[in-house]
Amino acid sequence: MLFSLLMAHYNNARFLKESLNSVYAQTYTNWEVILVDDGSTDEFETVIKEFENDQRIKIFRNGKNMGCAFTKRKLTEKAIGDVLGFLDPDDTLEPKALEIMVNAHSQKPECSLIYSTHFICDENLKDKSIAGYQRTLNKNETYLLLNDGSIHHFATFKKSSYDKTEKLYPGKEYDLAIDQDLYYLLEEEGNIFFINKPLYNYRIHNGGISSLHNKSKALKAHYLVIEKSCLRRIEKLKFSKSPDAGYWKKRYKTRYHKIHILNSFHRQNWTGFLSSLFIFPFVGGMNNVVSYFKKLPREGLSLLKKSFG
Repeated sequence: MLFSLLMAHYNNARFLKESLNSVYAQTYTNWEVILVDDGSTDEFETVIKEFENDQRIKIFRNGKNMGCAFTKRKLTEKAIGDVLGFLDPDDTLEPKALEIMVNAHSQKPECSLIYSTHFICDENLKDKSIAGYQRTLNKNETYLLLNDGSIHHFATFKKSSYDKTEKLYPGKEYDLAIDQDLYYLLEEEGNIFFINKPLYNYRIHNGGISSLHNKSKALKAHYLVIEKSCLRRIEKLKFSKSPDAGYWKKRYKTRYHKIHILNSFHRQNWTGFLSSLFIFPFVGGMNNVVSYFKKLPREGLSLLKKSFG
């Protein structure tokens, strides 16, 4: 079983060698690395020369900066492995990561997505602590309705499952939520399984895409992904003969309009804001509205800032 590691590189040359060396250190050796450089302006070309003669490492260049979403979609198109997984070039893998994931995918053919937990590390990959937000999804839970970050690195997926989806959306407005887009797509094509072992080292540094100054932008991108995913599932359920199709259709409509209220507010789309604000109580959101207005006198401005700030 070939494992394709997908690396979207942009100005992380100072960490790239360490990241690739963690692939060489894997106990499972049937792998390829698909690396796309997204118009870097750092020492990428100097660093990558050391690896150019290894046929397992396939290097592509966008030529100019196209964004993370475009680049990650390109990576999935170039990969030929049975199992795929993204490795950010500023992070590293634990030595048995690929071995454990390949075994899990072999034993669970019904799973489209299998993920682990990870170590959170400082810039030098020291001071490790295990992330506490990843967990097993409960029966009858859908990740799209949870939105709690329980799926994260190291997330791996079957190429055959991904190929059944509409694929990642390549627009730059999706850059900071493209991983969530992937998880929602894969959830529609198979089961999801959690391995409660840290298999990935997630480096926190000032230049990281998930750094604090990007959180607001990431939230807005995530709103777009959630809206798109809800609408896609609602459309699919129109043709479903499942006895609980109506139940799930209502759940996704509730989710869509709740997010659309927030998204429209942030984008100053007042027509969309007022439309979803009116519809939301009638598609399952009445309890949320009542609860919100009960809190409002007590929490006041802080509640409004939390919701729309």
